[in-house]
Amino acid sequence: MIQQNRKREKVNMKKVLTIIFFATMLIAFTSCDSGLYTTPPEFQEHAQREQEAREAARRAQEAYEESLQADSSDATGLSIFHGQWESTMLFVDDTWTLNIDGSEGVILMSSEMFGVAFLPVDWEIEEDRLVISMNDEANRAIIEMVISDDGAVISGTYTQFEEITGIAFAKLSETPEMGEFFNAFAWETVSFEERMQTLADFALYEDDGTVLTFTYDLNRRDLYADLIEEFDLDTLTYGYSDVELMLVLLDWMMDNFRHNGASGMPEQRNAITIIDYMRENPLGINCRGLAILLAEVLRLYGIEAKHITVYPYEDNHPVHVITHAYSRRLNQWILLDPTFGMYVTDEYGNFMDLYMLRKAFAQGGTPILANPNATRNGYPVTIDEFKTFMVCYLFRFSTGTNFTFGSEEGADTTQVMLVPVGFTGTGGETTTSSASAFFATPSGTAAFRR
Repeated sequence: MIQQNRKREKVNMKKVLTIIFFATMLIAFTSCDSGLYTTPPEFQEHAQREQEAREAARRAQEAYEESLQADSSDATGLSIFHGQWESTMLFVDDTWTLNIDGSEGVILMSSEMFGVAFLPVDWEIEEDRLVISMNDEANRAIIEMVISDDGAVISGTYTQFEEITGIAFAKLSETPEMGEFFNAFAWETVSFEERMQTLADFALYEDDGTVLTFTYDLNRRDLYADLIEEFDLDTLTYGYSDVELMLVLLDWMMDNFRHNGASGMPEQRNAITIIDYMRENPLGINCRGLAILLAEVLRLYGIEAKHITVYPYEDNHPVHVITHAYSRRLNQWILLDPTFGMYVTDEYGNFMDLYMLRKAFAQGGTPILANPNATRNGYPVTIDEFKTFMVCYLFRFSTGTNFTFGSEEGADTTQVMLVPVGFTGTGGETTTSSASAFFATPSGTAAFRR
């Protein structure tokens, strides 16, 4: 039974848990299976950081154990929610599980779609409600739920981007399963400067003999007739070409579609099915869906474009997806990020591609500017906010080789990952350190500034 007018109690263990799992993640990706990272002499500073991370993990673990003993009485407000719960009503096509340990004040969330378990950013008990905060600040989501009189169901609301939907979980077991998990927001504890230093330490690429052939299916109006008519795209794009057309279509994305990092994806991934998915899921779609959509519409109007997945140093970490579009007038790729409605330039107004952006971060101090109208879901995004976000995702890149209608799930494309010299971690179907091969122009020549 719910105890009415319960005195508000709050247990905030975010800081100590963040320290523990950031340090744990550092150890995991530097020591698993004899190491995702080896330490040749030229990277001895990383070896020192590994040792410091191990020491930090040990100290944090001791602090965490002490905090459990000291704060155990404060966690009683969570005890009525103790157990394992599975979602019965959700805003995405996924199954979530909550494992709630009321005695230790820990909530573990897991997603069937992503196959991971993670800690929320924070939780608190407000009277009889369990309030859970999820995601980073830009994607913040709040779950508020109460427990039914029979203790079998917890239900309430999920709020994100000012949209409110229902959510409910049914109890599976009185005993939670507190297995292995990671702090989904551990990267927030890795400083901007540390990320910059990692890019500087791994700044080199080299031609390794890799030969890649990329194909782009352009001007297929027969496949997009309904899309062209619905959005009056011919009128929108009339008179524009090359870079101007890219920017017009980037603005069109901002005006019509929302980003939701917690969303799923349609089984078939093409511009038509992605837009249909967003009609059914008005909160939006993730960065991959937006990048695929923009790339396909650019190809519809004759511009070679592809989506590229950008990764951090770590494995078992969220990734980001952007669009790369080729300008024949400028003879270069241009980075377009439909999540933020953003493109970037140097201090002289020259457009930047993904390689140029990584190089600017690795060198440090290079001015990077953004379009003044960049927005995410209607909210302005500054270049500093973008840089703080993006520095995490410039370590390695992955893309396909065949870009046609719905080609991502096709069997006729190969996933290629570009990694810097010295990185020995996870790669793709094909892994290369040849930036000239990875960033080849549609005519087959290198398209980046050394």
